[in-house]
Amino acid sequence: MKRLVVLALLAGLVAAPAAFAHAVSTSFVSVDLPARDAPVGAPVSLRWDLSLQDLVWQVFIDANVDGVATWGEIEAAKPAITSAVLGQIAVERGGAACATRVRDYALTKRLEQNFLSIALEASCPKPGQVRVAGGFFMSGDASQRALLNATRGAQSFQGVITPDSAGWLEPEEVSAWRSFTRFVGEGVWHVLIGYDHIAFVLLLLLPSVLRPVDGRWQGQTRLPQVARDIATIVTAFTIAHSITLALAVTGTVTLPGKPIEVAIAASIAIAAAINLFPRLAGWRLALAFGFGFVHGFGFANALAEIDASGTTLLPLLAGFNIGVEIAQLSIVAVVLPLIYSARATRWYAGGLMPLGSCALGAAGLVWLVQRLQGA
Repeated sequence: MKRLVVLALLAGLVAAPAAFAHAVSTSFVSVDLPARDAPVGAPVSLRWDLSLQDLVWQVFIDANVDGVATWGEIEAAKPAITSAVLGQIAVERGGAACATRVRDYALTKRLEQNFLSIALEASCPKPGQVRVAGGFFMSGDASQRALLNATRGAQSFQGVITPDSAGWLEPEEVSAWRSFTRFVGEGVWHVLIGYDHIAFVLLLLLPSVLRPVDGRWQGQTRLPQVARDIATIVTAFTIAHSITLALAVTGTVTLPGKPIEVAIAASIAIAAAINLFPRLAGWRLALAFGFGFVHGFGFANALAEIDASGTTLLPLLAGFNIGVEIAQLSIVAVVLPLIYSARATRWYAGGLMPLGSCALGAAGLVWLVQRLQGA
C-alpha cells in the first residue's frame, strides 16, 4: 500500500507540470465601429492586445536571447511585428476587404501579464456590416481565444473568435440571447480546460459514495444519502462561486489574480488531505463553500477583461455561470455512476479513493509551489 501511495504521489508530481504548462492563449480585440449611416471611407478603428509571451513564439524579438522582450527590442522588431500582425487579422465591410494598417504600438498589462497593444485602422471601400476575422496567431489549439468587444455609438457587442470559428460579424442590433448562448459555451470551455478546477471537483466527488465508520472509509449503503451528499456539496460550491463571480465581474470586489491562483492550488492540496482522514469528513461542506468563493474569483479572471457593462452584463454573466454549471454537472454525471458502482469494493475505499486523492493533492502542491514562485 505504501508503494502505491508513493506511485500516486509521483504520478501527480509528474502530471502537474504538464498541466500547468498548458497555457490558455487569449488575446483581446476592441473594435470602434462606424455608425450605420457613416459615409463610405469611414475608418474602422481596432486595438489588438496580444501577450508578449505568445508574440515571441511568432516573431523573433528577444535579440539578446535573455528571455525578456524589452521595449528597445520591440522597436527594432517593429517591421517584422507589423508584417506578422497584418497577416493575422482581416477586416471587411459590406463584403469588401478593407485596407488595414498599424498606427501605433504600446505596452500594457492584462491579467497581470505584459501585453503588446497594437492600434490598427481599416479603410473600407463600401458601407455595410463589419466583419473581423483572421488567424490571430492561433495554431488550432482549442485553448486559444480572441475575446472581442465592439462598440457602435452607445451599443456594445461581445464575441469570441476561436480556431474553429469563421470570425465575427457585426450584428444588426444587440441580442441578449446571442450573448447568452455564446457565453454558455465559454463557461463550459473554461471549466474543461481548467485542470485545477476539475481536480477540486473530483476531490469533492471521490468520498461522496463513502461514509466514515470508526475512523475508516466504508461504502455508503443508501443511494438517497449519496444523492443528498452530492447535492449539498455541489450546491454549496455553486452558490459560493456564483456570488464571487458576480461580484468580480460587476467590479464590486476586485482582487489580484495571482493570490487567487495560489489559493486555488492550496484548496486542492487541502481537499486531498481531508479525503485521507475519514474523521475530517464533516469539513467537506465547509471546504466546498469556503473555497467556492475563491474559485469564483478564478472564473472571473476569464471575463475580467471584457467590457461587459450595461444591458449586456446580465446575459453574459448568466450564460457564463450556467456554462460552468453544465460542465460541472457533466463531470458529476460521468464520474458518479462509476464510483457508486465501486463504492462497496475494498479496492475503492482502501485504494482508488486515497490514491486518487494523493495524486491530485500532489498536483495541487506542485501548482502551489509554481504559483508562489511566480507571485
